[in-house]
Amino acid sequence: MLPIGDEVRRMSTPVLTYVLLSCNVLIFAYSMLRGLETIINNYGFRPKYLFTASRLETLLTSMFVHGGPAHLVGNMLFLYIFGRSVEDKLGPLRYLLLYLFSGVVGNVVHAASACLLPEHLVARGLYTPLVGASGAISGVMGAYTVFYPRMRVKTLVIFYYVVVLRIPAHLYVLAWFAYQLLIGLISLGLPLSVAPWAHVGGFAAGAAAALAIRRWTAS
Repeated sequence: MLPIGDEVRRMSTPVLTYVLLSCNVLIFAYSMLRGLETIINNYGFRPKYLFTASRLETLLTSMFVHGGPAHLVGNMLFLYIFGRSVEDKLGPLRYLLLYLFSGVVGNVVHAASACLLPEHLVARGLYTPLVGASGAISGVMGAYTVFYPRMRVKTLVIFYYVVVLRIPAHLYVLAWFAYQLLIGLISLGLPLSVAPWAHVGGFAAGAAAALAIRRWTAS
């Protein structure tokens, strides 16, 4: 189920969302020119960095590196759909801080999950570089659910027929989050090429930050 739009009436132009989209695309193009594997190795976040307090800048740089075209397109689609409305709600500065905070927390939770792997997978988990904006974008989705729980997400569903459904945001994101948890539990026993715990951690961070902002602005 792919989101293709929402029904939020935005009051401002989401300039920062467009900047983030552009940065990710340009960095991916640069990565392809310089060598994708080299960029991933140099700027990806390895969980061992957290436990050795080394190369902690990769907590941030890894958010702007993607492992392939499908990885990039999928992340940018979700950022475009959900990011514009969250930026409209928060303004550029708070939106950027929430984005980066969620991405860092997602990376930290991913690192913690590596310690829960079976013994024969721990080394692989600690040394494999993590890249992608998924944790940060998951945080944006968490914030979106807090601010717009009943707003409908236009969702493309392909089964026997292609249909567009308008699904309430809290139901859409609940289904997405349940899927991430399921994959996360599976990943604790099997080596996977995705990082679901980064998604879970980023989502929780973004939702918590949005709740704190909403409470602070209401007081």
